[in-house]
Amino acid sequence: MSASHVVPGNQSPPLQPAGIKKGRIIIAMHFQSSLRLITRGLTLALVPASAQDAPPATRPFADLVVDAERTLIVPKTSAAATKTDTPLLETPQSVSVVTRAEIEARGAQSVAQALGYTPGLVIGQGGEDSRVDEVLIRGFDAGGFSNNVYLDGLRVPAGGQWTRTQVDLFGLESVEVLKGPSAVLFGQVAPGGLVNMVSKRPTGDTRGLASIQYGSFDTLQVAVDSSGPLDGAGKFLYRVAGLYRDGGSQIDHTDLERFYIAPSFTWNIGENTSLTFLASRQEDRGGSTYQFLPVKGALNAIPGYGKMKQGTFIGEPDHNTFNRDQSTIGYELKHRFNDTFSLEQNLRYAEIDTHYDGVVGGTRGAQLEPDATGLWTRRAVTGIGEAHNLTLDTRLRADFSTGPVEHNLIVGFDYIRSSWEHQRTGATVTPINIFNPVYSGTAAFPAFALQVDQDVKEHQRGFYIQEQMTWDRWHLTLGGRYDDTDINLLNTNPATGVRTRTRTSAEEFTGRAGLLYLFDFGLAPYVSYATSFEPVSGTDRNGRAFDPTEGEQLEIGLKYEPKNFNALFTLSLFELTQQNILTRDPVDATFQTQTGEVEIRGVEFETKITLTEGLSLIGGFALTESEITRNNDGNKGNEFAGVPGQSASLWLDYTFQDGPLAGLGLGAGVRYVGSRYGDNGNQFVLPSYTLIDAAIRYDLGRLHSSLEGAHVSLSAANLADKTYVAKAETVSSANYGPGRAVNLNLSYAW
Repeated sequence: MSASHVVPGNQSPPLQPAGIKKGRIIIAMHFQSSLRLITRGLTLALVPASAQDAPPATRPFADLVVDAERTLIVPKTSAAATKTDTPLLETPQSVSVVTRAEIEARGAQSVAQALGYTPGLVIGQGGEDSRVDEVLIRGFDAGGFSNNVYLDGLRVPAGGQWTRTQVDLFGLESVEVLKGPSAVLFGQVAPGGLVNMVSKRPTGDTRGLASIQYGSFDTLQVAVDSSGPLDGAGKFLYRVAGLYRDGGSQIDHTDLERFYIAPSFTWNIGENTSLTFLASRQEDRGGSTYQFLPVKGALNAIPGYGKMKQGTFIGEPDHNTFNRDQSTIGYELKHRFNDTFSLEQNLRYAEIDTHYDGVVGGTRGAQLEPDATGLWTRRAVTGIGEAHNLTLDTRLRADFSTGPVEHNLIVGFDYIRSSWEHQRTGATVTPINIFNPVYSGTAAFPAFALQVDQDVKEHQRGFYIQEQMTWDRWHLTLGGRYDDTDINLLNTNPATGVRTRTRTSAEEFTGRAGLLYLFDFGLAPYVSYATSFEPVSGTDRNGRAFDPTEGEQLEIGLKYEPKNFNALFTLSLFELTQQNILTRDPVDATFQTQTGEVEIRGVEFETKITLTEGLSLIGGFALTESEITRNNDGNKGNEFAGVPGQSASLWLDYTFQDGPLAGLGLGAGVRYVGSRYGDNGNQFVLPSYTLIDAAIRYDLGRLHSSLEGAHVSLSAANLADKTYVAKAETVSSANYGPGRAVNLNLSYAW
């Protein structure tokens, strides 16, 4: 249920509907055959699973720099999937975890790159965006412009337009993807899933890492990561990770600079109590790499001129700024009262300040497309924004038995208080030729007029309960949640200066249930059902507040963790639906109504394997179908924008163990994304693309004992420099995908 009070006004801007194309997916028996071939082709003399069971806080620091014995760590648990220590094998949900070892092996440079080999995800649809990491999960936005990004289980702050969070990958221990609705534990989230980033934490042993990296576009980076005890008893632990990066980008006339530091401190108060403080500071300076490119000229050629070059800058060098200051501070408290009861509490305060100057193509209400010669109108904007976010999650856990049934029960309360301000001014400026840009400078800019002025305050209060029961080999997970949210929007009309306050509140119940059976040889079939919701601001033509959108998913899957080698296989089939989507009111087109509905169904397969002799493999594929099943905008029956019907990836990694090449590691991967529509109207067809990645590294300690701990590596993403259009939402909003990026890294670990 929801309630709203509007003074005055009638509606909110239209929401982008999530749409999908319905159809039938036939799952052939070759999936089973493929799984048998993979397992049959592996030798039995492999690294035992127990070799990688240690939690991240106690692993040797060599895991952060790929060594000769192990080039890929197969994840065992997820920090967010159940908010407990339940193994992934026993979790009735599709969960993907990218560990630090995998990040280092592939040479990933951002959270989006780290997720590049995760089935069911699409990354980079906004190109090389210096503002956020863009990610689609099962068709729904879970990137920096959504509320589906979490850090250490707490939602990161999100403000107006570009005032968004981006966490540097160097400060993370792992990146997790929870697929499907996860509202029971996190509140308002999209039905496709969410991304949870796990910060590096203090370790009980002394370790360190220093590195220097040089890469494409003359980018230089220096980084340090130091951790260990501060006293002999290990009562006080510390960790400091930080870096400085400076260089260019794949967009002409756009430089990027970043300073990042993340100190943390653990106080082991007693045998049953620990308190960890986590903080970070990130300062981004430079320009914005994101551009609005024309479909005519980027996706489609202009007769006689062809397509514009990747990296062409159509803004103004003197009016290209994206500066962001991002700070966080918080703690994690863990206390065990006795063998049954324990308490965990996470708290974080975060804030972001941004300043944006940009010139983009396509003047609204005028020439949205370039003319026959490539001349295109432009608009300039200046914006400032700030966001403040306080998040708290407290949960009481009880571990007990009732006869043969073991129980893991958590009861929790979480709270989010967010506030943000966003002001934007702009004007129409001199046109530019997209094939031969000549920059006019800012001297001729007209006076900027107010376009947006908003002040928003938001509260979310959630009460949840989760019960995990184990009887023999049966694992049953049940969960329920009640959410109460309030959104208070103060908006200034740019034309009249009148300030309008809109208050929207929503209450919602969500739940999930999952059943899994674990065979003694490591096979675990499961079935699960879950729901989700997201608040919607505004009112219909009768002045009634909009209800939250509602999502639900049914998932059936198989997980397999062999006993004689270190691997995890996951095969899942899912069908999810989102309802109450805003669409045009058929009675009065100036209003909206909540009759929209979308469906997405598919199959996903993922595997991660670590073999003997330094051989590792990660890979998977996804087959997805989508349909906009209800819609008044003329899109009924269309496919959802940005969702490929097929995608696949495979990464192989090998490190020589003996002989003259001992210590040399080689890795190569391929990523395929099938064709898809760029918009819900299905006007723009984005062709399929295949990208090749590669990495090579060497343990310099093999040359001489004095170099022990030193490593050199060279990694390349999109090695062939494939040019492709990753997004085309409107005639004036397209983007090229990220181009080739090569990085040479020299590191020393102790």
